[in-house]
Amino acid sequence: MVKKVLVVDNNKVFLRMLSGFLEGKGYEVKTAEDGLAALAELETFVPEVIFIDLVMPLIDGERLCRIIRKMPAFDTVVLVIVSAVAAETRIDFSSFGADACVAKGPFKGMQAHLNTILDHVDAETTSRLQKTIYGVNEVHERQVTRELIAVRRHFEITVDSLADGFLELTPGGSIVYANRAAAMLLGGREEQLLATALSEHFPVACRQALVARIAGLGATPVGLGGEEPLQVNGRQLLLKFVSFEDDGHRAVLVLLYDVTERKRAEKEWQQRLAALEELVAQKDVALEKALTEIEALRGRRG
Repeated sequence: MVKKVLVVDNNKVFLRMLSGFLEGKGYEVKTAEDGLAALAELETFVPEVIFIDLVMPLIDGERLCRIIRKMPAFDTVVLVIVSAVAAETRIDFSSFGADACVAKGPFKGMQAHLNTILDHVDAETTSRLQKTIYGVNEVHERQVTRELIAVRRHFEITVDSLADGFLELTPGGSIVYANRAAAMLLGGREEQLLATALSEHFPVACRQALVARIAGLGATPVGLGGEEPLQVNGRQLLLKFVSFEDDGHRAVLVLLYDVTERKRAEKEWQQRLAALEELVAQKDVALEKALTEIEALRGRRG
């Protein structure tokens, strides 16, 4: 029986090289250039092995592995990270569900390591795969890559610590990044949110407005929920959308502000104000009545 393999990598040259290598060994191969496209492939394609690049646009390799490991249909799939940053990061690939990792370098030098992994897959002995990174001693660390990785980690830690929700969407409205606050507000874990449409997490009544707001975004940030906050999981949210383009890649950033407590305080203040106004009105009536009685008494005495 021909084994199926999915290769996920945003480097088109490497994608062709690895696909050709696997097809030459008799595997049925599908490809995807990012994590979002990979998830779309997995809707109709069930591979035995998935080779995944770590650094990719939209959904990266680590998050893709976490998502796949949550999908019951792929319990036995073998996940192999193939990454050019292996030397700089010493990837803890098992922590996010991968079975093996190969350092990306000259393809000719990688083939022996790929064959070792595939032999274990064919023999159904993947539990014996080394927990080290194959080929890491054959590539050199690059200072600039290490610095870029450090910057990225700093950004993700900073965004994840925000009290407000932060999302990145595709132009079509699919979620490709969610910080911890956004996941909590939308009622799920990041892995459950990624690749889903933002509108799916809101009540049916406001989904059309969400879709229209995303589709109509221009260069100017716009909001939603200012006049009437959107109700989600018992919370009241205001949303702000910002569209941007970087190196030909267009994305949408969404900020989610939880105004539940503010709205509760406003409602309480309005209720107190209404009570005071009612009390003043009652006193005004009482005062008016007293003045009328005084005038009546004066009239009798006169």
